[in-house]
Amino acid sequence: MALQDEFVERIQEHRLLLNKLVFLYADQAEDRNDLRQEILLQAWRSYPNYRAEARFSTWLYRLGLNVALTMLAQAKRTQFSELTDGPPGDGNQFETDDQLQVVLRQLGPIDRTLLVMSMEGYNDVEISETLGISPGNTRTKLHRIRQKIGQLWT
Repeated sequence: MALQDEFVERIQEHRLLLNKLVFLYADQAEDRNDLRQEILLQAWRSYPNYRAEARFSTWLYRLGLNVALTMLAQAKRTQFSELTDGPPGDGNQFETDDQLQVVLRQLGPIDRTLLVMSMEGYNDVEISETLGISPGNTRTKLHRIRQKIGQLWT
């Protein structure tokens, strides 16, 4: 099977994971499309170096997370520049009243990823490998996130 065909097949198998990442880190439809395209582009560029030491989903999650965090950082720099150079914007507002979405948006990007990966059934080791933190730190962070959600959910 050609590399391109193999890549497309794997991406198709993991399209739900990709959709979850995109919806976690982008509020607007246009931003979601941009993020999806950037993740796919970076995944295609990096795919020849994929060594299968971890599951493909873990590799894609980590790559997608890095792309999302990079794009968030760029957006913050742009927002700061616009705030100092131009008229104030209306901020980041939610378009849905879905309580889970609201709670997730109140978590930081890493905490959001930790929680979603845990909800998807990834174990502490897989989460720690994806995020580059220790399994013990993963468990501690998850415990604190769950406590915080308990406070936010009410």
